[in-house]
Amino acid sequence: MSSISHASREETYSCPVLPGNMQRSDVQRLLRRVAPAIGMKDGQLTVMLAMIDETRPSDWVDPSIEPVCFAMQSNIAALTGKDERTVRRVEAALEGVFGFIRKDVAMNGRRCRFRRSDGSDYRQGIVFSPLIEAMPRLIELEADLNSGRIDRSILKQKISAAKRLVKSQLMDLQPRFPDDSFLRAAADAFLSWPTRFYASVSVDELREHLSEVSEVVDKLVAFSQSKQKMSARPDTDDLQYIQDTTQETSVFCNECADMQTARSRTDINLVTAQPFGCAGSIEKDDRNPRLEHNANLGVQLAPMRLFYLCTEEMQLQVQISQGDRPYPDERDFTNAAIDRLQPLGVHPSAFRDAVNQMGDIAASLCVLIIDRNRYHPKTPIKSPGGVLRAMTRRHACGQLHLDRSLFGLMHRASAGNVGKS
Repeated sequence: MSSISHASREETYSCPVLPGNMQRSDVQRLLRRVAPAIGMKDGQLTVMLAMIDETRPSDWVDPSIEPVCFAMQSNIAALTGKDERTVRRVEAALEGVFGFIRKDVAMNGRRCRFRRSDGSDYRQGIVFSPLIEAMPRLIELEADLNSGRIDRSILKQKISAAKRLVKSQLMDLQPRFPDDSFLRAAADAFLSWPTRFYASVSVDELREHLSEVSEVVDKLVAFSQSKQKMSARPDTDDLQYIQDTTQETSVFCNECADMQTARSRTDINLVTAQPFGCAGSIEKDDRNPRLEHNANLGVQLAPMRLFYLCTEEMQLQVQISQGDRPYPDERDFTNAAIDRLQPLGVHPSAFRDAVNQMGDIAASLCVLIIDRNRYHPKTPIKSPGGVLRAMTRRHACGQLHLDRSLFGLMHRASAGNVGKS
């Protein structure tokens, strides 16, 4: 009866095939990725993958035939290190719970394949056509899982950047106000935060923690600004603009620049500021043209001026991070850079390496430059991730000229040649 129904079924419809360019091996990789999300246990996945291994790869893409596993339960049990009873339970779950297989077997469970005299195949076994039909929803599930993984990665990077900002503010403020109760409370909160997050921490929990850290950043910035106003003089430790504070900060990225040796690590600061104006330079030797250049960088790169150098996509991310605050600050450009990594095809590790080498804001400026120079009129960037790693290496060698690339962007913007995103 089973073989008759199977033969008639082959005559009445074309067998399903894998979508696109998928092959049998792609199905196995997909199953490994989504198994935890659909509630498939490790043992069930092991047995299923073993049965898929017993099918012909060509049957998964041939509309004239179905992929069938002919191996007996005893053989699958031997291959997977399970007992036959376990294999039977898994087959029942794959058919009844997951709907990934159809059992076309003899009454005694026999599976076989042979060719009839008329040339047709007689096939009995575990049929995987239902799994092929389930591929679209499994692919969609994988996309959702990947999106969640990306969300987790983005949130963790933003949390780390915000925590570094809290630490920097505390290191600056606590020595000046050692007895302040608010700073002690902020320091206690900082010390209580987890240093790493396990896979069990949900995206919602990460978002909640980011909000908590961001709230502390807001309070520390407000505290610093209030103390600055009370002193009735500018605080030289609170730079009001993005400012190059080294003598040899460098960038190479589609701009002509001579290579000079850096004498100290890039240290660029950005705190909330009015959109245009001037900021005092911490550099002292006005007779040195290089120092004058760096001093002017602080004036030229007010936050809103830097904002207008961003692509439209990055501007949107800056505004989202900025929220209700009147002007963007360091964290907004850092958050925007983190949000641009995935669309640019930059692996998070490339950005982490850049941050470790040159700091958050300098790494973020690299992303800004890369993002904008995708539209460079002569030498557009084709591999953002590769360029970021190259910039990190150049910084380590003292050959990265950030100021020159930024001023190059300004020059092209004033000439109307920056390009549109």
